[in-house]
Amino acid sequence: MATLSVQMPTSTLSDIDNPHLTVELDRFAWVSIPFTSEAQRWTGGQALTTHWPIEANGREIVGQRLGAYVDDYYHRIHIAPRRLDLGNVVSTQTSPVSLWNAFLEPQTLQSIQGMDEGIEVSGQPSPPLLFAALQERTWQVSVTPNGQPVLDTILEWVFNGSFVAGLHITANRIIPWSFVPDWGDGVLERLIAATDILQSESLASQRRALRIAPRREFEASMYVEGRERQMFDLALFGWGARVWALPIWPDIQLLTAGVPAEADFIPCDTQHLDFRAGRLALLRGESAFEYEAVEIEDVTSLGLQLRRATQQSWPAGTRLYPVRSAQLLEQPNLTKMTDRLYSADVRFLVVEPCDWPAVMPATLYRGRPVWASRPDESEDLTHGFDRSTAMLDSGMAIPLFTDTANRALTRLGQRWIDQGRAQRAALRSFIYAMCGRQQVVWVPTHMDDLTLLATVTSVATTLDVENIGYTRFSNGKPGRRDIRIELYGGQVFMRRIIGAAELSGHVERLGLDSALGVQVEPHQVARISWMVLCRFNSDTQEVEHITDSEGVASWATVFREERDDEL
Repeated sequence: MATLSVQMPTSTLSDIDNPHLTVELDRFAWVSIPFTSEAQRWTGGQALTTHWPIEANGREIVGQRLGAYVDDYYHRIHIAPRRLDLGNVVSTQTSPVSLWNAFLEPQTLQSIQGMDEGIEVSGQPSPPLLFAALQERTWQVSVTPNGQPVLDTILEWVFNGSFVAGLHITANRIIPWSFVPDWGDGVLERLIAATDILQSESLASQRRALRIAPRREFEASMYVEGRERQMFDLALFGWGARVWALPIWPDIQLLTAGVPAEADFIPCDTQHLDFRAGRLALLRGESAFEYEAVEIEDVTSLGLQLRRATQQSWPAGTRLYPVRSAQLLEQPNLTKMTDRLYSADVRFLVVEPCDWPAVMPATLYRGRPVWASRPDESEDLTHGFDRSTAMLDSGMAIPLFTDTANRALTRLGQRWIDQGRAQRAALRSFIYAMCGRQQVVWVPTHMDDLTLLATVTSVATTLDVENIGYTRFSNGKPGRRDIRIELYGGQVFMRRIIGAAELSGHVERLGLDSALGVQVEPHQVARISWMVLCRFNSDTQEVEHITDSEGVASWATVFREERDDEL
């Protein structure tokens, strides 16, 4: 250790008259000491002694370098955005992509790799390209509908020194199906659910829905002629197995006002139609060659807010459709009618979720909804019974039949004709709410099942009806104990029969669980029908769109009774 010998200098003399100096400064006094060298000036006149090398008690310190702000941003290549999820691509989609050289020295772009079919890059000179230190450049990356149906690739900018900046691009390339159906035969829509049913010999069942929403199919006939026939032929040949942007034909509407080019809003009706945010819509002209698919940003009561502006102008009267992604279930058979005319039956399966509000009827009976919509009776409707019957047959004696459940379950075939968007939307909501064969509702037979003979007072709990053998064959059994009394004035009463007795060969008296609350005369009754607790007999429901959504559609189904012993 070096030793320094020093001395304290004496106070200096000072008589400087300056009010800005401190008092301490005035206390210094001048000294006059002769020095022979510069070293003696600081050591009190003694020479310095060198003690090199200096030794110390050393120790090792283990540590690591911590990250800093500079490490987060510099000495690398930045790219923004890092991912492009374009969804359904029905027209060319262009997005800006920026690269920043965050090195403090120049870098050279050697190449751009991953240029699959249908990907275009523009906006900058071709590589090799010099990036100055801290320089940023922007490219325009375009994805066209041409190429593989499913795009999932990484576009890479490769720099010297093996530095790579990657852009992950995903998209589904689809082409609009711009051919229109022949409305002479209508358009058939199928809603196909999936239900797992476990049923015992007593006909009690456990029902489980296997799909969140039904699958959706469309079937239609169409004619194509001339130039459209030529394109139809090539479209099926080249892209018959690909995903198409299928217009929902029944939801067509005509624009009441023109839409200019570069417009980001389309004024139109949206209530009860299949427009959805994030999905597509199709504008179509007079031919299959005049169309434009647009992406919906938001659906409002006044129209469609678009994610990207329209590319061309569309006059009033242009057809506007909601669009769903769909595939052909089978390749259509083409019928050659002339050398310029084809006819074809096409069948599409929608390959995206088709959500719709599921709404049951508001009217309830014994805690269950009542489907009381009056069916169309212009065509014959089926009606029957199902039983669980077991047969034991040895092949030699007379077979033995056993009714394992000891009861019959009713089958009701019904058909409805709905007109207008509101009625058709309510029908669709009911089909969705039924979840195929899972849910149950009360369904009246809408037949004249009982005939009232005498006045029913407001406090009476009995009905006198024509003798039809109810006391003998049913007498309060499940399936034939709930009735719906409909008056001409529109009033409806739903009651349960709790007993029956024959008063004569022409009159039976039925006991009710509660009074009607009003006096009812026989001539006021439109019909008294049985009510049974039912589910759909099939998971597939077909809606025939006779005209577009503002017109007429028909729906026919078969209801099958479920046991209601617990109700």
